[in-house]
Amino acid sequence: MAKLPKETPVVLIMAGGKGERFWPRSRTNSPKQLQKVYSNKTLLKETIDRALTITSLDRIYIGTNATLKAEILKKDPKFPSGNFIIEPEGKNTAPIIALSALYFQKKYGNPNLIVLSADAFIDPVKEFTKTIEQALYETENGMVLLGVKPNRPEVGYGYISTGKPTDVGYTVKAFFEKPDFKTALKYIKKKNFYWNPGIFLFRTETILSELERHAPHILGPLKNGFPFKNFGDLKTAFQMLPSEAIDTAIMEKSNRIRMVEATFNWDDVGSWMSLERILPGDKEKNHHQGKEAYYHKASGNISSVQKELIAFLGVKDLIVVEEPDVLLVTSREGVGDIKAMLSNMRKNKVLQKYLD
Repeated sequence: MAKLPKETPVVLIMAGGKGERFWPRSRTNSPKQLQKVYSNKTLLKETIDRALTITSLDRIYIGTNATLKAEILKKDPKFPSGNFIIEPEGKNTAPIIALSALYFQKKYGNPNLIVLSADAFIDPVKEFTKTIEQALYETENGMVLLGVKPNRPEVGYGYISTGKPTDVGYTVKAFFEKPDFKTALKYIKKKNFYWNPGIFLFRTETILSELERHAPHILGPLKNGFPFKNFGDLKTAFQMLPSEAIDTAIMEKSNRIRMVEATFNWDDVGSWMSLERILPGDKEKNHHQGKEAYYHKASGNISSVQKELIAFLGVKDLIVVEEPDVLLVTSREGVGDIKAMLSNMRKNKVLQKYLD
């Protein structure tokens, strides 16, 4: 078995998303990662606390935009104000990871870099810590991602198929985009298929060399201008970059990929539908977050409300979300159209205040 690196890793938490599918709790200036969704902590704070089990606070960085940096520091003033990687505009994950890798190389040399997203449910934390520690063995051999064993035919996640065993994981044979339901059923029956939760580990020099090889169109403009003298120069460089995920830019092209199986429960907190998998439910599959809920001939409902009591009578498959200024009522089928609804709402100036 490879030798476990002794130095403390650096953690990059991706926290720049809009979180529109969690409207009305998630707003443009305070998106879901800054909201309390399934606990008394924000999603970002949950992620920071998990990261503290594998590194120190001074080596945790948040990738986001300037507006959200200010909001994050308002909610968590103890977080180091210098530990932000600011992107001028959202261009998916590959550009921000490339920029971060250049920064960490200059500051730390060749550290292990762990990339996490700020909108995941992970439990128990001790198994997350154990899995990360195991995965660090593999960074000496290449780039590492975690894989989660599927427990349902999920059409909203990407999948990984693995090959031969390695020291603590497996080689990766192929990546598969979000499947239809019939294909997902086939995937979960195969022992070597895993969900891709988007948790990555690699040495800084490794990711930079793979970016140089497979995505010079992303690394080039950033490397040529680094370190940027001012934010305007970085903005100009970012305008030259495509919007591309690290998965398609690097992971699906490289032959230096390893996967380590996660021993924790994981879920992407992507929409209100995810609460049914995170919150406890009754025998009629009703799931509630708040004070009191009462159901009479009601089933399959999901609610997150502030009222003393919410009562469901003779209805099923509703999602009800209450905020001080907005009440959202939708069907399970309709919840997938939230983004389209918000797009239409933006055309009405009167409604703009409920979006920002």
